[in-house]
Order: sequence, then C-alpha cells, then structure tokens
Amino acid sequence: MRKCALRLLLIGLGLGWFVVAPQFAAAPSALAAAAGEVTTLEPATGGAAGAAPATAQATTEVDFGGPGIFTRAMQGGWVVFICLLILVSMSVVTWAVIIAKYFYLLRIGRTGEHFVKSFWDSRSLNDLNGRLADHPYSPVREVFRSGYAELVRGSQLRDLVTSADLAVHAALDNMNRSLGKAKAMERRRMERFMSILSISASACPFIGLFGTVWGIMGSFEGIARSGSASLAAVAPGISVALISTAFGLAAAIPAVVGYNLFAAKMRHLMATIDGFSADFLNIVERYLVSDKSKSAPVAGASAGPQSPLAERL
Repeated sequence: MRKCALRLLLIGLGLGWFVVAPQFAAAPSALAAAAGEVTTLEPATGGAAGAAPATAQATTEVDFGGPGIFTRAMQGGWVVFICLLILVSMSVVTWAVIIAKYFYLLRIGRTGEHFVKSFWDSRSLNDLNGRLADHPYSPVREVFRSGYAELVRGSQLRDLVTSADLAVHAALDNMNRSLGKAKAMERRRMERFMSILSISASACPFIGLFGTVWGIMGSFEGIARSGSASLAAVAPGISVALISTAFGLAAAIPAVVGYNLFAAKMRHLMATIDGFSADFLNIVERYLVSDKSKSAPVAGASAGPQSPLAERL
C-alpha cells in the first residue's frame, strides 16, 4: 500500500503543478495590474455623470483579474495564496490515501475470505501451512502463521514438563498471547495512513478559515485607505478571501467521509479476524484436552498422523 500511495501522490502532485504553474506565473502580472489600477477604487469626486459606470466597470475588471482561481487568490495577498497551496497539497495527499486505502482494504478483504475458506476445506493444519505461499497476503493468513508457529512450540513443550494440565494451560496461554499480538500488528498495518485523513479532516477547515480572515482583514484595510465602503469596493476582496474557505471544505469533506468508511470496513475485517482466531483456538484446545494429549510430540512440518497439525479435530 505504501508504494501505491506514493505513486498516486506523485501523479497527483504532477497534475496539480501542471494546473497551478501557469496561473502562478501569471499572478505577478495580475498583482502589478492591480497595483497600477488601485486608484480606481476611489469614488469619483467630479466630472460628468457618465464617468461613474466606467469607474465601476474598471474596478470590477481589476479586482477579478483573469479567470484563474490562483490568480485571484494572489490578489488577496501571499498569506491567502500560501494557505491555498497548502490546502491543494493536502487535498492531493488525501485523495491519494483514499484511493490507495480503498483498493488495499478491498484486496485484503477478498484474500482473507479466500483463506478462511481454504482453512475450513483443508485436510490438516500442516497441509494448510505447507500451502501458505499459494495464498496472497491477508491479515487472517498472518494470524494463522503466528498461531501455527506457537502450536508447534506448544507441542514441543509437553516433553519438558511432568504435568499434562500444566502443559495444556501454558500452551493455551501462549496461544492466546500469540494470536493477540498478531491481531494487534495487523490492525496497526490496516490503520496506516489513517492519521493523514484525520489531520486533513480536522485541520483543513481551519487553514481555510485563517486564509479567509486574513484576506478580509486586507479588504478592510483597503477600504480604510480608499475611504469607500460601497459594495463594489468590498465584494471583490471578500470574494477572493472566501476561496480559501471553499478549498478547505473541499479538502476536509472527502477526508471525513473516507475516514469513517474505512474505519467501518476495518471494524468488519477485525471482526472476521477475531472469529477466525477464536475458531483456530477452539481446534487447538480440543486437541490439547483430548485423549491424544499423551501422543508423541511433533516438530514443525514433519508432524505425525496423531498430531493436530496433521489432523482436524
């Protein structure tokens, strides 16, 4: 999953730069044009009455500049533009994680179901362990691998103790701890990169709000300098500042939806793993308390016919 997320991230950054670079190059010229026409924000004090519409039209054209969002964001100041770049970058990373995590969870869910079916269809645990290489990665497979290794060690432990009850109790405790550790490690692997979605969902709206507040502050300062409080003078600056909030929400909403969907999917997968480990532990416990507990111990894959590794109970 790490390689897939990295590839998607690089593709997203490349596409983002392809879109942003032309507008970023055009932003300085837009700022220069806005600085050269700043006097158009001042209300006309004299001249013919027909000059007012021309002034308002010039004000609108200068404030909005070109059609590009990044060009308009540059007119709100470098702080607004940097906030916008941060939000775009976080949005690209968020979508990369969402796409990679979706296919990852879908894949391990299918492979896990296939392995559980093979587990119940196999003739013996030893036979299934010998065919582990034929099964692709899944959390269930790794839990079985850990439990099988502990079962082999528990079978070898019976020769080291004199009490059969003590050997059974120790083997079951070791098996429980081994399965619990394997499940915890697989849960950590499934939750990888989920913190990125959590950070995007919680931080992006506030970053966008910060850019908006900063842009509105600049608009009010412009009003104080020009002495005009008309809607035509206030609206362009506020419109530019609100772009940051829009991008913040656009980055946060997919992160929130993806995080909750993936959390529900991981809970379902963990329930499957818990059920499998319980069934596996039941098989081992039935063997340990059966009449075969005094049979010859086994060592690894060379288990004899009276071993739980070579027979399903």
